[in-house]
Amino acid sequence: MPPTPSQQRILEFAHSFRIAALAITFAELGIAEQLGDGPKSTSELALALGADPSALARFLRAAAALELVTETPVGWQLTTLSRETLVPSSPSSLAHFLAAQAAFYRRWSLLAEAVRTGRAPEASRREEDAGDWVRRFTLMLYEVARMTSEDVAKALLPLLTDRPRPRVLDLGGGHGEYAMALARLHAGLEATVFDRPPVIAVTRELVDRQGLGNRIQLQGGDFFEDPLGEAYDLVLLFGVLNGMGEQEAERLLRRVRQVLLPTGWLAIRATPPTAPPSAILQHALHDLQMLLATERGRNPTAQDLESWLGRAGFHEWRWIATTDPGTALLVARAQPSAPSASSSTRA
Repeated sequence: MPPTPSQQRILEFAHSFRIAALAITFAELGIAEQLGDGPKSTSELALALGADPSALARFLRAAAALELVTETPVGWQLTTLSRETLVPSSPSSLAHFLAAQAAFYRRWSLLAEAVRTGRAPEASRREEDAGDWVRRFTLMLYEVARMTSEDVAKALLPLLTDRPRPRVLDLGGGHGEYAMALARLHAGLEATVFDRPPVIAVTRELVDRQGLGNRIQLQGGDFFEDPLGEAYDLVLLFGVLNGMGEQEAERLLRRVRQVLLPTGWLAIRATPPTAPPSAILQHALHDLQMLLATERGRNPTAQDLESWLGRAGFHEWRWIATTDPGTALLVARAQPSAPSASSSTRA
């Protein structure tokens, strides 16, 4: 008897980890980098990677079935898929993203422990003690941000249309790609990316690579202790609040409110109130990621965010859709604007 539809679905759930492990290992081994200049035989590739030739041959046959490589008379070569997405120098690269998933793959194997104890497993925290963790994590997020940054920037630009030289703070901006996307679209815009000093060291490389060092200022420090600047037209707070508990989040929102102009805007990227089922699943999975990675963090819901904004002193907010139905921009003002037919009210 063939499996029932319900059985088939469970089998797919249970087996999908093997494909993920294959793709992650492909990136972790650096195979795309080695084949970027042309085909190599199994023995040549094994020597370059420091791998066992026999085991590597078995691995490459599986990678070929996943359409990551093909075998030719002169050796293994990359497919178009791999050349576009897994060679680090490609504009569409996800090589750093995929290689970084190795740590998360190990972390998710501890999910049962996290659910039983209600806290991040000790092994998860040890992953982040590695010397290159900050760099790998920042480059991973940068590759993902490049796919949506222009769309996000275009959605935010109407908030700045009447401001010839707007000032933007990308708080916890990490790689700075969202600030850079705004700068690419608005010639008069200047931005400050604020994050921890080890992160800012990586940000500097990325900003310099795009030639935006004269318009994107970088500041390393502590969100809660160090000066953030003042009189900003727009503050971006993307992916920061979900690493905090409720009290910390509200404390940070109050700090943000103090550095905004009276007419300035705060923008938070989050799952909207009316999200499709696929986005609801991704939101829940990200929430579990916070359980595995942080002590108090969680992925706040739209209702959580609106409640925090109200308690932090914001008086007006609304959601701005993007081309991705799974995410939207929650924008808020520290002071209410003049009443209009289109203005939003508190939830």
